[in-house]
Amino acid sequence: MKISLLFPPTWHPSQPYLSLPSLTGFLVQAGVKNVTQRDLGIELLDTILTQKYGEEVYARLVEKMKKLERERTGDTGPNSAEHYARLVESLDRFPYLIDRIEPAKESLRGEEFYEIERYRESLFLIDKWLELVSSIYFPTRLTVVDNQFSTYSIYSSKDLMKAIVDEEQNPYIALFRERFLPSILADRPDLVGVSITATSQIIPGLTLCRLIKQANPEVHLTIGGSIFTRLVDNLRRCPSLFDLTDDFIVFEGETALLELVNQLAGKRDFSKVPNLIHRQNGKITVNQPFYSENIDALPAPNYDGFPLGRYLAPKTVLPVQFSRGCYYKDCAFCALTLDHQNFRQKDPGKTVDDLQMLSNKYQTPYFFFTDECFALSPTKRMCQQLQDRNLNLQWTCEMRFEKNLSRDLLTQMRDAGCLKIVFGLESFNQRMMDFMKKGIAQASVRRITEDCLDLGIAIHCYIIAGFPTETEEEALETMNFIVENKRLHSSYGFSCQPCLFDLEKEAPIMSDPGSYGIRRIMRPASEDLSLGFFYEVQEGMTPDQAERVYQHIYGKISEVVCELPFNYSMADGLLYIARAKDQARQVPQPTGS
Repeated sequence: MKISLLFPPTWHPSQPYLSLPSLTGFLVQAGVKNVTQRDLGIELLDTILTQKYGEEVYARLVEKMKKLERERTGDTGPNSAEHYARLVESLDRFPYLIDRIEPAKESLRGEEFYEIERYRESLFLIDKWLELVSSIYFPTRLTVVDNQFSTYSIYSSKDLMKAIVDEEQNPYIALFRERFLPSILADRPDLVGVSITATSQIIPGLTLCRLIKQANPEVHLTIGGSIFTRLVDNLRRCPSLFDLTDDFIVFEGETALLELVNQLAGKRDFSKVPNLIHRQNGKITVNQPFYSENIDALPAPNYDGFPLGRYLAPKTVLPVQFSRGCYYKDCAFCALTLDHQNFRQKDPGKTVDDLQMLSNKYQTPYFFFTDECFALSPTKRMCQQLQDRNLNLQWTCEMRFEKNLSRDLLTQMRDAGCLKIVFGLESFNQRMMDFMKKGIAQASVRRITEDCLDLGIAIHCYIIAGFPTETEEEALETMNFIVENKRLHSSYGFSCQPCLFDLEKEAPIMSDPGSYGIRRIMRPASEDLSLGFFYEVQEGMTPDQAERVYQHIYGKISEVVCELPFNYSMADGLLYIARAKDQARQVPQPTGS
């Protein structure tokens, strides 16, 4: 049996995503021999960022402009006067950009990546090129890390079914059909798995599924990924999606995918496949209970087949995992814990074995831990093994500002290669910390921040504005912790991402919204795949007021935070920090120092 695993656009172009390599490693370990995997996101971006593709686009731009010269519809939207103006502007920019687009791409893959001005210029040129390419499909707008389909809601199954057939506004139809579908089908796969893990992948991913099933109805197609894990109940009520795929695998996919392979090769009893949502005799069935993996039995991710040299970075940064789930999991706003159901910790020795193998096999010392939160005691044991083996790896991870995170452990992490720690601060106001059930205190945040700065460990902070009952003054207290702390925000590698609170499906707050000051929840009637809700509060800022305060906070933090590379990409920032550390070690120290 031939299995083809596909990762659709759009994801960050600096590094691969962990989902397919994890599945591939598991299938190969289980003896499944014919598995291929492709990151179509980076393949597609690499294709678009070429002069050859630009020459094809130019002809289409001219053709579309001439068509709109003869007939336009309205002032805005597709085929409008605004659309015509965008095409004219794109054609004006074309000669300048087409000569620069491939050098910009290559700059990000070479030493010029580390020249900050050239780095910024390259990203700017790529963004403008994608805007030019997008103008054919206006008002759709492609960016390096996202796509904007303003006519369609990704949370409405009706809109999605329209978007995936809209040749005028969906650039992925032509791109997939002309450039990727032939090679996908040429492999003659029996099973195609499509991983949709981010909202930016929903329209591209479902477009890909439609084209594959249309070209070969006999292929068994399954969709996995965290997006649909959060939409299990919704999928029961969306039969149209099962016209695009045979089934969905939700929650963790390794054992489920292996059993699906076994059933396709055998009795085809899909009730035996854990975590599967499938349609049988017109009825949508959810196979429960949901299965969680024994992560100590999981192999290292397998990146074979991924075009590691085509990512827009000079060095390979590999995502890895030390644990699944969150050991704390009490934060009231967080729905991430749903993805893995429960916390499981991999053996530190096995993790270091995997890191050592991956580093040797793929010739890289750089790793990005995707764990929701590192637990303290296992982290200490892992760091000790990294030091004992003298592997000289460099990595980043996520932790909590909790009182037991000691300076000694931070020192050991630094000495074992930790360059940056991502913290979910959310709020620096103690009432809000307590109300969110963060389980942390201001004193711990201050102490851990200072310890990291003393030790030379870079910091990232996530913060949230507008959690229910929060006042403007409380939100500004969090902002001021960042803005007024010059030592923090001027430290090399610091980054901060403000977020506006979103009432998310499956978050703990939804189990008792009244106790959090929410008096009314509105579910968007037309959005049957919604991941969030509108709401009204009894006290504190209204959602509209929170939006205004958030914009203010975002602006103020942007003034003091280095957006590129540190606030743009964790992988890019990791490489910059690693380069700075290496250069610092090479500088001769004064005698007696």
